[in-house]
Amino acid sequence: MCYAGNCNPECGQCRPKRLLVVSCPNCGARCAVMREQYLNHFDLPHKKDIMEIKALERGLDLGMSCKACGADIEGAFRAAMPEKVCKRMGVVCGYPCGRADEEATATNAVCNICVPVRKA
Repeated sequence: MCYAGNCNPECGQCRPKRLLVVSCPNCGARCAVMREQYLNHFDLPHKKDIMEIKALERGLDLGMSCKACGADIEGAFRAAMPEKVCKRMGVVCGYPCGRADEEATATNAVCNICVPVRKA
């Protein structure tokens, strides 16, 4: 559970995880990527901020490899964040949060951080 000002970046209950952490299948080391790095690597549709656009223009490294042994762990990251039907938005979300199972109401019908991949 998060408290004001102390949001756990690995939680993902009220909004998408800011930090996606997996274990390397080869050496067992903990490897992490930021949400934006994941979305850009897999070319998922999302709203890019100005800093992200500038980083991509300058050649941001989007490699998904283990920092300890150099193994390709793209599959581990993809398995850690499977696509899911978002009931609130009625689409399949490419980077879902814990609120994807909530039914849409008049107060939560809009999700500004949804990554719509296709219609549900």
